[in-house]
Amino acid sequence: MIDYSKLPLSITSFSEFAANSMIYVDKTDLVANLARFRNPFFLSRPRRFGKSTLVSTFHELFSNGLDKFQGLKIVTDNLWNDKTYKVVHIDFSQIKENT
Repeated sequence: MIDYSKLPLSITSFSEFAANSMIYVDKTDLVANLARFRNPFFLSRPRRFGKSTLVSTFHELFSNGLDKFQGLKIVTDNLWNDKTYKVVHIDFSQIKENT
Protein backbone atom coordinates (compact mmCIF):
# COMPACT_ATOMS: atom_id res chain seq x y z
CA MET A 1 0.00 0.00 0.00
CA ILE A 2 1.25 3.50 -0.84
CA ASP A 3 2.02 5.85 2.04
CA TYR A 4 0.41 9.01 0.66
CA SER A 5 2.06 11.14 3.34
CA LYS A 6 5.31 10.59 1.39
CA LEU A 7 3.93 12.28 -1.75
CA PRO A 8 5.75 15.62 -2.12
CA LEU A 9 2.88 17.87 -3.17
CA SER A 10 4.56 21.20 -2.48
CA ILE A 11 8.23 20.25 -1.99
CA THR A 12 10.71 21.31 -4.67
CA SER A 13 13.97 20.84 -2.76
CA PHE A 14 15.96 17.70 -3.53
CA SER A 15 17.47 17.90 -0.02
CA GLU A 16 13.99 17.64 1.50
CA PHE A 17 13.18 14.62 -0.69
CA ALA A 18 16.32 12.87 0.52
CA ALA A 19 16.03 13.88 4.19
CA ASN A 20 12.39 12.84 4.52
CA SER A 21 12.48 9.70 2.34
CA MET A 22 9.81 11.14 0.07
CA ILE A 23 8.58 9.41 -3.07
CA TYR A 24 10.97 10.47 -5.85
CA VAL A 25 10.91 9.44 -9.51
CA ASP A 26 14.57 8.70 -10.22
CA LYS A 27 15.63 10.59 -13.34
CA THR A 28 19.17 11.23 -12.11
CA ASP A 29 20.58 9.46 -15.17
CA LEU A 30 19.05 12.27 -17.25
CA VAL A 31 20.42 14.86 -14.80
CA ALA A 32 23.92 13.43 -15.37
CA ASN A 33 23.44 13.64 -19.15
CA LEU A 34 22.28 17.27 -18.95
CA ALA A 35 25.17 18.16 -16.63
CA ARG A 36 27.69 16.86 -19.17
CA PHE A 37 26.15 19.01 -21.91
CA ARG A 38 28.75 21.74 -22.60
CA ASN A 39 26.60 24.36 -24.31
CA PRO A 40 23.93 26.58 -22.77
CA PHE A 41 20.40 25.25 -23.00
CA PHE A 42 16.98 26.74 -22.36
CA LEU A 43 14.61 24.77 -20.18
CA SER A 44 11.00 25.62 -20.92
CA ARG A 45 8.18 23.65 -19.31
CA PRO A 46 4.68 24.55 -18.09
CA ARG A 47 4.00 25.43 -14.46
CA ARG A 48 4.29 22.56 -11.96
CA PHE A 49 6.39 20.40 -14.34
CA GLY A 50 9.39 20.08 -12.00
CA LYS A 51 11.70 22.89 -13.13
CA SER A 52 12.49 24.00 -9.57
CA THR A 53 13.06 20.41 -8.47
CA LEU A 54 15.43 19.87 -11.40
CA VAL A 55 17.41 23.02 -10.54
CA SER A 56 17.50 21.95 -6.88
CA THR A 57 18.84 18.54 -7.95
CA PHE A 58 21.62 20.20 -9.97
CA HIS A 59 22.42 22.46 -7.02
CA GLU A 60 22.70 19.51 -4.63
CA LEU A 61 24.79 17.48 -7.08
CA PHE A 62 27.21 20.29 -7.92
CA SER A 63 27.62 21.75 -4.43
CA ASN A 64 27.58 18.61 -2.25
CA GLY A 65 28.43 15.73 -4.56
CA LEU A 66 26.82 12.30 -4.40
CA ASP A 67 26.13 12.05 -0.65
CA LYS A 68 22.34 12.37 -0.91
CA PHE A 69 22.11 10.38 -4.16
CA GLN A 70 22.91 6.94 -2.71
CA GLY A 71 20.68 4.27 -4.24
CA LEU A 72 19.75 6.43 -7.24
CA LYS A 73 20.77 5.74 -10.86
CA ILE A 74 23.45 8.44 -10.92
CA VAL A 75 25.35 6.45 -8.25
CA THR A 76 24.35 2.86 -9.00
CA ASP A 77 25.17 3.22 -12.71
CA ASN A 78 28.37 5.18 -11.92
CA LEU A 79 27.31 8.13 -14.10
CA TRP A 80 28.97 10.96 -12.15
CA ASN A 81 32.26 11.55 -10.42
CA ASP A 82 32.07 13.01 -6.92
CA LYS A 83 33.53 16.38 -7.92
CA THR A 84 31.90 19.50 -6.47
CA TYR A 85 31.62 23.01 -7.86
CA LYS A 86 30.74 26.44 -6.56
CA VAL A 87 27.09 27.22 -7.27
CA VAL A 88 25.28 30.53 -7.60
CA HIS A 89 21.54 30.01 -7.25
CA ILE A 90 19.13 32.91 -7.71
CA ASP A 91 15.52 32.14 -6.80
CA PHE A 92 13.09 34.44 -8.62
CA SER A 93 10.01 32.76 -7.16
CA GLN A 94 10.05 35.03 -4.10
CA ILE A 95 10.18 38.28 -6.08
CA LYS A 96 6.90 40.16 -5.92
CA GLU A 97 5.86 42.57 -8.65
CA ASN A 98 5.00 46.11 -7.58
CA THR A 99 2.14 47.60 -9.55
